[in-house]
Amino acid sequence: MSLLTECYRRLTDRSSSDIPLRGYKVTDVNRTRKVGIACRSLDELKQKACEKFDVTDDLDEIGIFLIDGSEIDDDYFATLEPQTLLILRKPGEVILTDADILYQMLRKANDQLLRDGEKASEYFSGKLKERIEKLNKVLSKDDSKVLSSRREDHPEWFDGLETNAQTKEAYLHRRCQDRIRGYLYKTIEQIRSSETYDDVKARKQLQRVIVYFKQQLRQDHFFGYYFDRNCAVQPKDSDESSTDDETDSAKRCPYDDCPCKMDDSIYEQYILGLDDVEDDDEVDAKRIPAASPEKKRKVDESRQEVEKREFLEAEKECTFKITDRKRAEKIALCDSKGEFQCRGVWNRDSCFYEDKHRINPYRSKEELVFFSTWNLDHKIERSRTLVPQLLEAAKKGNIDQKFATELYENLFTAKNLRIVHIVCHDKGSHK
Repeated sequence: MSLLTECYRRLTDRSSSDIPLRGYKVTDVNRTRKVGIACRSLDELKQKACEKFDVTDDLDEIGIFLIDGSEIDDDYFATLEPQTLLILRKPGEVILTDADILYQMLRKANDQLLRDGEKASEYFSGKLKERIEKLNKVLSKDDSKVLSSRREDHPEWFDGLETNAQTKEAYLHRRCQDRIRGYLYKTIEQIRSSETYDDVKARKQLQRVIVYFKQQLRQDHFFGYYFDRNCAVQPKDSDESSTDDETDSAKRCPYDDCPCKMDDSIYEQYILGLDDVEDDDEVDAKRIPAASPEKKRKVDESRQEVEKREFLEAEKECTFKITDRKRAEKIALCDSKGEFQCRGVWNRDSCFYEDKHRINPYRSKEELVFFSTWNLDHKIERSRTLVPQLLEAAKKGNIDQKFATELYENLFTAKNLRIVHIVCHDKGSHK
């Protein structure tokens, strides 16, 4: 960088104290560990990430990359969305894309099938239906430990996972919660970046809806039970049919890290995706205004303070009723063994590939990795339909309990969400 360019950058850049903290996820090239980093610049992210991963190389030799292998510079870093997953690369290391990692997992699952270039080429270049059939056979080979639950009974399943979970059910419960949390985060971000949010009357209504979403999701445990096979439909048992059992045990949560057990400050960090920050970053994360995800447009500190006060008022004025679900409503999307079946493209009643699109992330580490490519797909789209409907209602000033509840159900529940294989996930407009 020339001296003239550097001088211009210093003159035009805002001071670091004026730049809001943003949270990112950082992992190493082997994806063996992931940490949350709250920072204001690329250099600060590098410094904190190196501390977390015990890297002592010169910061100038450290590279930060997207998961597709693209290297990040200062200019591009400023355009990144909060919670973007980034890779820290030390000198001499090679970046592995998601495709590389999946391929390695498949080799480990069945090296006989993918042992040389000719067979690998045949595998990936064949007809789609044939590839799915072969992949299904690879992933469904060993059922011996599918019913094992605890870490000590199936240690290879937990190998490399950065989690304190002691059971498969607890781990997948949290993974589902994180997916639903992502929908909440993106919904809030889209609301705040809209022109409607600048209207004072509409903003008050929208803030009350956001408060309602956060409170109701906390009550619903962020629907973690969708991936929890302990919540799968079981044969009817007369001993479990009492009213007391449904009303009382349904309110008990077996997971210590569930949002329902978090205090308010930690819960706000969870919504921002900063719940797993450590040490100094935890202190940094608490400086981020509560319930204030980064908007796409820049806002000054005075505006943020106004929003904080407005949300405190919204919490007091929110009259939307928070309801509790009975145990009979808390049903997993898998069977009692943990197997999921694709529900098909959004405009079909079933999956075109029928039994070929099945997966059990409880069976093996390989299937757990591949399950991350399956989607909880909105039939009625969140960004193109549901949030615009909310913004339009806020303009008209007619958001009532019925509307808010229906919108909540469509945004976050299986009423409008379906589990689908990546092949059946249509990213085009749902019309």
